[in-house]
Amino acid sequence: MSSLRVFKASAALELAQLRGNRAFVVLTALAAVSFLAMVSLFGLTGAYAPVALIDLDGGPYAKRLVEALLGAHHSFALKSMSPDEARTALYSGRLVGIITIPAGFSADVENGTTVALDVRIDNVNVDLTNDVQRALPAAIVAFGRRHQFPGVRVQMVEHDVIPHDTGYIPYLVVSALALDAMVIAGILGAMATAREFEYGTVKLLRLSPASQAVMLAGKLAVSAAVAASALAVTLVAIVFVYGVVPVAPWTTAFTLLACVAIFTCLGAWIGALLKRTLAAVPLLFGLAMPFYIDSGALEPTRFDGEVIWRIAHLSPVYYAVGVLEWAFHGLRVTPEPIYLNLLVLLAIAVASAALTLGRLSKGVAR
Repeated sequence: MSSLRVFKASAALELAQLRGNRAFVVLTALAAVSFLAMVSLFGLTGAYAPVALIDLDGGPYAKRLVEALLGAHHSFALKSMSPDEARTALYSGRLVGIITIPAGFSADVENGTTVALDVRIDNVNVDLTNDVQRALPAAIVAFGRRHQFPGVRVQMVEHDVIPHDTGYIPYLVVSALALDAMVIAGILGAMATAREFEYGTVKLLRLSPASQAVMLAGKLAVSAAVAASALAVTLVAIVFVYGVVPVAPWTTAFTLLACVAIFTCLGAWIGALLKRTLAAVPLLFGLAMPFYIDSGALEPTRFDGEVIWRIAHLSPVYYAVGVLEWAFHGLRVTPEPIYLNLLVLLAIAVASAALTLGRLSKGVAR
């Protein structure tokens, strides 16, 4: 029997299994989009911390300061409130902080007097607190520079390393594709191999005169195709709903297909290792978020310290995010070159496929 016929027969069998679970295939595509929505909501809430603004002055310079605060990049969302409303909201956990512009602010600024700007911060979340602490000095400097006050002696001259800015949401939705690839392709790959143990058909694979590698390739090809279709739905949503267009469309498509193939192989090994769908699927979901958070998906991990950056290398999503951000936005978010990230992912895929074949063989000997 030729390898091509074995491949087609194995693929046809896997396709028949999925046709009998059409609801699962539909839910697979829905899961891909739901991950996109999840990380988008995280970005929308995390990038703009709710901060109350109490303007007790109302003068022209107070209005200019408010404009500078509103112009602070991805820091906080100002909400005008009365002192009582702001205090209640802060202590009930609905605000990150309160910025109070004191009475007489405009007059004091006009006279050259240094004004103390009262800021109260709920420091329960250090990430949001840091956002406010970083944005306020920048807004105050921008305010002073705009009016050329002689008292402001420091002026920041910015030199960007990257010629274009990438918004937080565009960055997140691309990294969501890596999460989708891991979860969706991984689960489908795990189901393809775990079912062989659950149904007892793993014995037939071992006794068959056909090549086990070709039969496994046929099964995983169908799983990868379904996962790729789900990711295609997510990609369409990113382009047409979010308006984020890849700078290199063909490179992006190739990278996504490569990630699908790699994570399908990884999932297949996990399915063969655990031999149960109900064990493999929760494990992949459980690994998804730790791998995702510590992968540079929210921001480059090299900004989070040496220890976290080293731990991130244990996550396959780290390498996938590095490749996808480069293919989609032209960003280098990992110190390692792109080709090295691809080689690591390829090595994971090859090792996973080899380990899967080993587990399928051992499973029959028992």
